[in-house]
Amino acid sequence: MSRFLIATARPMFGASAVCGAQSSIAERILSAPFAVLATWGERLKQRATLAEMDDRMLQDIGVDRSVARAEADKPFWTA
Repeated sequence: MSRFLIATARPMFGASAVCGAQSSIAERILSAPFAVLATWGERLKQRATLAEMDDRMLQDIGVDRSVARAEADKPFWTA
């Protein structure tokens, strides 16, 4: 089910966000909590969407109802 949980962590501010320059240690330390929160928010959204899918939609993506329910019931902080 990890294919539903694609997390992308990108720098949120500073030169590294603008021009692709290597980020400083301070930027990485400050941006880490935002990346975690963004990942958690995305998981929450994806799991809610998965829980709302009907059997036809689940069949289209090749997921059984029980597997979808198990994934949707996971807490947002669990991958």
